[in-house]
Amino acid sequence: MSSEDHKLSQEEMDIIMSEVRAGELDSLKEIFEEIPKQALLDIKDDMTLATPIHMAAANGHLDTLQYLLSIISKQDAISLTKAKNETGNTALHWAAYNGHLEVVILLVEEYEADPFEKNEAGHDSIYEAENNGKVEVENWFLKKYAPEEDFKVEEDGENTKISYQPGKESKLADENARDAVFAAKVETKQEEKKQESDKQLEGSTANLSLES
Repeated sequence: MSSEDHKLSQEEMDIIMSEVRAGELDSLKEIFEEIPKQALLDIKDDMTLATPIHMAAANGHLDTLQYLLSIISKQDAISLTKAKNETGNTALHWAAYNGHLEVVILLVEEYEADPFEKNEAGHDSIYEAENNGKVEVENWFLKKYAPEEDFKVEEDGENTKISYQPGKESKLADENARDAVFAAKVETKQEEKKQESDKQLEGSTANLSLES
């Protein structure tokens, strides 16, 4: 590849995309020594519109992702992180879908990736993690955006009232559907506790019967 400031051909872009997909960090460093680093902003798959950031995030290549985002300005890196492919997925959607927690944390905490951004199917990154059984990622989202103190659980015999108490920094206040999901999770936990208590009670009753 030439060091001249020229628009990359699709063939050149495809080579870079392939190297990113494979996590070939050393090769990528050599490539970006030969071409303008700003060229990263224009590289994408001509059919899917996926960027190198999508590819690195989807495959969990944390070192590669960190390198790519470091060779451009922070503002450009933030903008590239928010780029969507043809189906409206961001790099964070793909990272969450595949359960790459370290990548998720990097994108959210360092590059302002929005886990509530929806794709064309109406799914946000939290949904993608939850729906695909990526428990570690889902739990991280839950802890970051819906701390336990945001839920008020009132027990009254067999009746349990669960209400959501949004904190000042919680973005879930406007997410009614998400609110219902989290409330259901808390309700499940309460049911598990109740079942455990019932088992203990049954055990105590059995002991009393034996003693009598």
